[in-house]
Amino acid sequence: MRSGTGRRSKAKPRGSTPLLQRGRLKVHDPFELIRWLALSQADSRKAMAELVQNSLDAGATRVEVTRVRLKGTPCLRIWDDGEGVIPELDRPEALKYIATHIGHSRKRSLTPQERLELMTQGQYGIGLLGFWSLGETLELRSCLPGQKAYRLIFTRDRPDYVVEPLRGRLPFDERWTEVVVAGLHREALPALGARRASEYLASELRGQLLAREVDLVVRDRISRGRSLKLVHVRPKRFLGERLQLPERWDMGDQPPLQIELYLVGQDPVAEARGVAVYAAGTRVCESFEDLAPMNLDRAPWTDPRLTGLVDFPALAVAPGSRRGVLLDSGSAAFARAIQEIEPEVTAALAEFDRRRAEELDQALVKDLQRAFKDFYRQRPRYTLLPVERSAGVGPGPVGTGLTGSAADAGEGAAGGEADSDALAPSEPLADASDLFPPGPLAELRISPGSIRVECGGERQVWARAYDASRHKITEDVSFQWQLSGPVGRVESDEQEAGRCRLVAGDRPGEGELEVVAALGDHSARGTAAVEVMEQLPAAGSSEGIPEPELVDQPSASWRSRIVEERWQVNSGHPEYREIADRPSLKLRYLALLFAKEIVLRSSQDPRFEGPLEQLVEVAAYADRKLSERRPGRRRKKAG
Repeated sequence: MRSGTGRRSKAKPRGSTPLLQRGRLKVHDPFELIRWLALSQADSRKAMAELVQNSLDAGATRVEVTRVRLKGTPCLRIWDDGEGVIPELDRPEALKYIATHIGHSRKRSLTPQERLELMTQGQYGIGLLGFWSLGETLELRSCLPGQKAYRLIFTRDRPDYVVEPLRGRLPFDERWTEVVVAGLHREALPALGARRASEYLASELRGQLLAREVDLVVRDRISRGRSLKLVHVRPKRFLGERLQLPERWDMGDQPPLQIELYLVGQDPVAEARGVAVYAAGTRVCESFEDLAPMNLDRAPWTDPRLTGLVDFPALAVAPGSRRGVLLDSGSAAFARAIQEIEPEVTAALAEFDRRRAEELDQALVKDLQRAFKDFYRQRPRYTLLPVERSAGVGPGPVGTGLTGSAADAGEGAAGGEADSDALAPSEPLADASDLFPPGPLAELRISPGSIRVECGGERQVWARAYDASRHKITEDVSFQWQLSGPVGRVESDEQEAGRCRLVAGDRPGEGELEVVAALGDHSARGTAAVEVMEQLPAAGSSEGIPEPELVDQPSASWRSRIVEERWQVNSGHPEYREIADRPSLKLRYLALLFAKEIVLRSSQDPRFEGPLEQLVEVAAYADRKLSERRPGRRRKKAG
């Protein structure tokens, strides 16, 4: 029979299960879950750092990490003078709280800003479980003034704990905490040596150590021989050139992001590098390669030339291993900030590449100049290339070129004194009268005022003393000569006190010649810049080895040319582009082009240009092919 509504009522079968059920998750075996949390920390070094971090969170001013044998068993002890384990509770109650509240931390309620201010890391309450990767047992010893010392004992892979009074010859009337991990695993022992442990802690806790006034010491009482036994841990210092970036990046309602990046070049023997990621001073990622889930494992952050760190306190990390970043609102804000910073980092890298290329080119030009330094003397029939000269400036650094012109002619001491190796400098600048004797010593002048000398060569230098009226003083004046810088040595002239001989060293360099004159109670001092050069120019010429002017013309076939007295090299030519990042081949290529231009300029015969271009092409091809031979391949000797 149907009801008045026209719908058939469905009776619920007796004993059936409801379609919708709600409830709370439960752990089948709590200790099994604790076991998996403990085993999730596989790095013994990180477990050690977690125990040290607990000491830092407790406000310790001194922390000692010691590897020692106790009753024949290798142990790791971490002692600190911090505020102690839950200092507001009695020692038995505090230690029992630690054992019965695994997975709960009293620091969990702190905001990221508060964590940044306090430099606090703990928030999961499972840091002690990391001892499973270190050894078999853990003792947490705690002592406060006015209370009896107690210890909490954990055993690896066992669900029970022990809290008991601490006995022994220990300072019981002081405030201290000590963690002892006994029965260290054989695999963990090497990483806990003084050197390795200190290096790891210096990197892992870099921000923490910089922000706190704490003395962290690592001792090793197991190693023998010359191994380090005591190391004071200092925050790791980054090498290289620091990028000019803002130290702090504003994140709005989030704590600021700190960035510190350095360029270290591409030295193959340099230590491992990368941009590490920190959270409130503690490293959570070795490099941006670990941020692949956030799509941040990309340039420029993975550039091998970069090292440094990015620190963001709002990052959440995996509870067990304390490595990696959890995907949440903090990581999303971090990714947005990284995207905003990227253009500045990319621009800094591009500027570094540009400066490095310029430095490399300058070094190559110096090598080229050194290779041809005596060429114009031994082959006078050839004409070198034109160089640019500045008034009063002889051959010098790259950009002016090594020339064959007179560099020092007319270049004398201040006031117009002429310079000569055979003649003394001119007489007083003022019109001195012989009717009156000179007054007290007031001024000293050196001639020449700027000294240039060839490697291994010699140069005479004069010093003249004057009174306030610029009358020359010729009697009873003593001179003391001194040469600074790696430029050679200076020898006083025994026949004339105001003259010395400067003997240049075997290598180019710059320095300063100083002379002090004394007469009675008065003295005067004079200086002259000294430059030792590979080659001094010959007189009467403006030719030498100029710096090539690079012109990028990929569509042009010319390799090098002389245009308006400038040596131009086509950097867009395929041959040049192929060896642009290979210094040795680039130097040989420039030497070939320089030789071609010398022959053309000396012969003044345009018919040579074609054959010489072909010669450069063939020689450059042979150089490239010879350099591509495998390093291990050797030509067999004939029987």
